[in-house]
Amino acid sequence: MHLDTHELKRRLVLRLKGVKEGRPLIGPATVQIHLTDLCNLSCQYCYYYAPGSPNRPSGRNHLPFETFTKVVRDCVNLKVDMLYLSGQGDPTLHPKFYDMLHHLETQPMAVSIYSNGTFPLERCRNILKGADRIVINLGTADRESYRALQGRDLFIRVIKNIRELARLKPELNPNFCIEVVFIANRLNEASHMRTEKLVRKLGVDRIRKTIAEISEHTHHIKLEDHEEKMELVGEWPPCYHGWFYTAIQLNGDVNVCCFMQRLTIGNAFATSLKEVWDSDAYTRARSLALSGETFRNYEECINCRIGWRNKEIAGHMEIFNRTVKA
Repeated sequence: MHLDTHELKRRLVLRLKGVKEGRPLIGPATVQIHLTDLCNLSCQYCYYYAPGSPNRPSGRNHLPFETFTKVVRDCVNLKVDMLYLSGQGDPTLHPKFYDMLHHLETQPMAVSIYSNGTFPLERCRNILKGADRIVINLGTADRESYRALQGRDLFIRVIKNIRELARLKPELNPNFCIEVVFIANRLNEASHMRTEKLVRKLGVDRIRKTIAEISEHTHHIKLEDHEEKMELVGEWPPCYHGWFYTAIQLNGDVNVCCFMQRLTIGNAFATSLKEVWDSDAYTRARSLALSGETFRNYEECINCRIGWRNKEIAGHMEIFNRTVKA
């Protein structure tokens, strides 16, 4: 459910004010929650399911529906703007995924889905009714290279689903956003422009290119001209994610960032998301991230994948500070 623009601005101001005061005055703008560790692909660049990955999950772990509804209640009470459905696998493969979407239809927050886009064609209607945005991982523009890159011959299904979402969108949910993410690596870099041209024709609203995250078992796909590490120059930039974002793993562990899984703040299932969000442990993590102390030693921060989002918040913070002084 899209929120009123005035309400979103009010919440933004409260989050910025919380940064200023050193304590959250409202919940995060976005909560990312993992629903399942099951996937039907084996993408060459996947941390979990790439061939030879030592991190491959069992594929049998699914977030209980009752636990999901509890987290949703917590998010509503915390005034969360968007719930982001993802997983160590594909969230649409959760046995009760479409029941979860139906439950979210009347909740006062936006819903975003991260998927490989291989769900059944007839489920496009459910997705358009229950969500506001879908991000589909598509790394190539033809069937043969898709099978080689993403592990199964499901390219045609993904294309049909994107086309169907675009076709039904004006009727069912005109504000729905269809986004495609192209995860660039050595195997698909040459097909980027062709893939973008294809999905534009299909009716996507956005296409985003990102560089594949390289692990020991995916080193063979690293782009030759891509440096994994960035040289730190000058002062370490403050990180505001502790006021705007939080991630909940499949076991309930809460992380200040989806990439910083080694740093667990608390468990949203053992207590509640609100208790974790308001805890002293989260306050300390926010303070460290804002100052740059300690966090600058983490590989995940040095190679931050979502620095653009932090820069966006920094821009809002600058305007807020000028307004307060005036």
